[in-house]
Amino acid sequence: MCTETTYTLRCEHVTTRTAYCNDAPKPSKSSSRKQRKPCKKLTRTSVPYPPPPEFGQHVKCPLTPCPFEERGGYWNCCWCGKEWNDTGRCRCVMIIDRQEYRCEHICCETCEQAVEL
Repeated sequence: MCTETTYTLRCEHVTTRTAYCNDAPKPSKSSSRKQRKPCKKLTRTSVPYPPPPEFGQHVKCPLTPCPFEERGGYWNCCWCGKEWNDTGRCRCVMIIDRQEYRCEHICCETCEQAVEL
């Protein structure tokens, strides 16, 4: 049985890894796509961040370059100004006219790296 594991990373991007079993067809040599297809008994698992210990390995972000990783994992949000975010999504909660708003911005190339002054 093939397994497909999708990891949500600290930067909020996702990556998927597939482990193929012996029943999975080999990639066709005539096809321009070299990607192998899983067997018909594929099982899928989604792993949120942070992953449980049994998933142990550090999974690298597939996005090159990843703005979050380029900023060393600490950044200041260009949308709301919240400083020292330590995950890829801004967790700022703003209260305006007694209404609660969440920023939820994902670190981008415009956001700056958080630095101590």
